Amino acid sequence: MSLMISRSKLSRAVFTSPWSLLLFCLIPFLFILKIKLNVPLLAPLSMTVVLLNNLCFSLMAGIRLLYYLARLRKEHRYGAVGGRPSLFEEQLVPCAKVRTLLTGSGYRFSADGSYGEKRDKGYWGMLLLYAGLLLCLFLGSMDNLRQFSGVLLHGVGKSIELKKLDTYRQLVVGPLVGESPLLPKMRILRQILPDVTYPRGATEALFLEEDGKEHGGVLKHPDIFRSGPYDIYMTGMIYEPHIQIVIDGMEDVLNEKIMLKQLPQKVDGFGFFAPFKYGNLDGELFYQPEKSRLKVLLRQGTMEMLNKEMLFQVDREQSSGNLTVRCNTMGVWTEIHVVRRRHMPLVLLGGGLAVVGLILRLAIRPRRVWLEETPQGCRVFKTRS
Repeated sequence: MSLMISRSKLSRAVFTSPWSLLLFCLIPFLFILKIKLNVPLLAPLSMTVVLLNNLCFSLMAGIRLLYYLARLRKEHRYGAVGGRPSLFEEQLVPCAKVRTLLTGSGYRFSADGSYGEKRDKGYWGMLLLYAGLLLCLFLGSMDNLRQFSGVLLHGVGKSIELKKLDTYRQLVVGPLVGESPLLPKMRILRQILPDVTYPRGATEALFLEEDGKEHGGVLKHPDIFRSGPYDIYMTGMIYEPHIQIVIDGMEDVLNEKIMLKQLPQKVDGFGFFAPFKYGNLDGELFYQPEKSRLKVLLRQGTMEMLNKEMLFQVDREQSSGNLTVRCNTMGVWTEIHVVRRRHMPLVLLGGGLAVVGLILRLAIRPRRVWLEETPQGCRVFKTRS
């Protein structure tokens, strides 16, 4: 008897219980708390754990979808096992008469007459819920397993192989991505400075596919070049001057390359900017590519130590007090993003189906009834619709 009860509980946990599904929601919830709100957790929680959780969640959703589809044409979709309410009504008439009245209102009873249920549209809500969850979770998990999101800087010159992972400055790769994804070679032929036509600049590029086909044209933000399942696009121009600041003509205060990114709006004509820090010194660097105009600010606390402008490749250096600033070289790069496309429309469709199905199920509850003979008449256990 105990074995049968255990099997019944296990069956409900796998096929019908909402509580087992809520357990799968716990790990993503904790992960969001950790990432977004920096809530400390007792146990380490990585993206891999979340991914495994979502794969198991999608497997559970698939099993339940098959379960509900298999019972769609059955006489009794829910079955007598589980879900019987604890409250009941005492009827002072035989169960046969109660059964006749309920049959007339649409209930269908089992062979022994002890259990009956009425067809409801809320059952379709369960099908939509699990179909939506399966679509959303499975595709989302597969997208994460095959995720590829890389950022690289490249200038005019030789071709680079986008399939080589060491090409990228920043890279996120899923576990199912091989060491050489099917990406083309890219060569930048010309870089176009930001102007009215190209507010973020543009790049004339040539792509050589694995099959030998060549594709070329002007690449500008937010245009996308598609290569198989990958999207390749530029986000803007990057300037990287080599700044040297020395004190008393000897000791370096700063000697490094600083990456300048484009400002949303120009400041005093300068379109590119980057802050920098060296020890207890705070600095700001501005650049106006149209006029090759470079501006360097350096502060120590609230005291301004350096505020100089210079023309790149015209002024060799500028001095203020015992500080001298130099800029002899400057890299000009195009920032390129390479990402594998996600199935976001289908993922969102799945999420929408799941929400609609849940609302439909909550709005229309199952209509089930259990009859039990008593000496006085009939005991009726009935779910509330």
